Amino acid sequence: MSEAIPLGRIAGFGVKVHWSVIVILWLFTWSLASTLPGTVKGYSHAAYWLAGACGAVVLLASLLAHELAHAVVARRMGVSVRDVTLWLFGGVTSLEGEAKTPKAAFRIAFVGPATSLVLSAGFAGLAIALGAVHAAAIAVSVAWWLATINLLLGLFNLLPGAPLDGGRVVRAYLWHRYGDSVRASVGAAHAGRVVAIILITLGLAEFLAGGLIGGVWLAFIGWFIFTAAREEEMQVTTRQALAGLRVVDAMTANPHTAPGWLTVEDFIQRYVLGDRHSAYPVADRDGSTMGLVTLRQLRELAPDRRTTTSVREIALPLDSVPTAAPREPLSALIDRLSSAGHGSRALVIDGGQVVGIVTPSDLARLIDVYRLAQPGPGPGSAALRHDANSATVGSSKI
Repeated sequence: MSEAIPLGRIAGFGVKVHWSVIVILWLFTWSLASTLPGTVKGYSHAAYWLAGACGAVVLLASLLAHELAHAVVARRMGVSVRDVTLWLFGGVTSLEGEAKTPKAAFRIAFVGPATSLVLSAGFAGLAIALGAVHAAAIAVSVAWWLATINLLLGLFNLLPGAPLDGGRVVRAYLWHRYGDSVRASVGAAHAGRVVAIILITLGLAEFLAGGLIGGVWLAFIGWFIFTAAREEEMQVTTRQALAGLRVVDAMTANPHTAPGWLTVEDFIQRYVLGDRHSAYPVADRDGSTMGLVTLRQLRELAPDRRTTTSVREIALPLDSVPTAAPREPLSALIDRLSSAGHGSRALVIDGGQVVGIVTPSDLARLIDVYRLAQPGPGPGSAALRHDANSATVGSSKI
């Protein structure tokens, strides 16, 4: 979701739109504009497409309402919400942490589909009201279309498998029954894989029967659910493997620092070449840490600017770098790394001084070390390393 564009805040939540929304906006518009001529006659081609565009925009607003419902209930349940993002498959509500009880988890999960079903009923009522006052037939048809699509969205999201809302409901039930949130999450992820396989099979069957677009789209959704369910299981297993560990257990102590006043070219020649580090705290002349510079930032600077640009000019400011205390739980830091984005590093600060750095490779190594103490590789062990490298352990998405 790094390519998402911030739109502002609604009800206190940051709202973003991923570029892939253009795809679903087009699909919704095309679908409705192609359907309307068969249900209502006598309108121009432009009128059908205008109605299709209007219906698509209202449907996107319905998807946003679905996600905001998750966010509002999560906040009431004491779970912090990072943001809400609309994208190709609808929406994502990113939570910073987990629900404290199965009941809270159920409420957060169920409110989304419930909102879609309520919207469906509302649009159906609007269609009936428009028909009663003899409004334009095309407006009545758009209202019925919105009622139908919201009904389908609500029911689809209730399918019993993660990462769908129905999978969250299953997780809440299993958590309540067994008292083990990890076991519940793994069970919901396994259910998600079953749902995904069924969708992929149905999609392929529809494709072979001649429904090219519908079959491919259904199979594509199934594949997304399959990979997302697998990713969720990775996250849960990783969190379990790292339970009880502190930041000091993962960090690289006393990292090499980069003098902020050096030019990038001098820094590369005098510090980077022959060194094994991929990120460096940037120090000012008084010894204070002012930011962080990575090999990626160095690579992105044009070679002809390296002799005239100082390290401090390209460094990530300190207030934008995740930080942690040495004795802090590692899981809390992983949540912050997830919020900061893929491949983020964290500086470990003690008494105002940088004493270490935590990178995705540090987390991967720590997981590999702890795997040595296990009797066997076990399910998902390779996934643990992948999840540490991607630094997405802490994000909860609905």
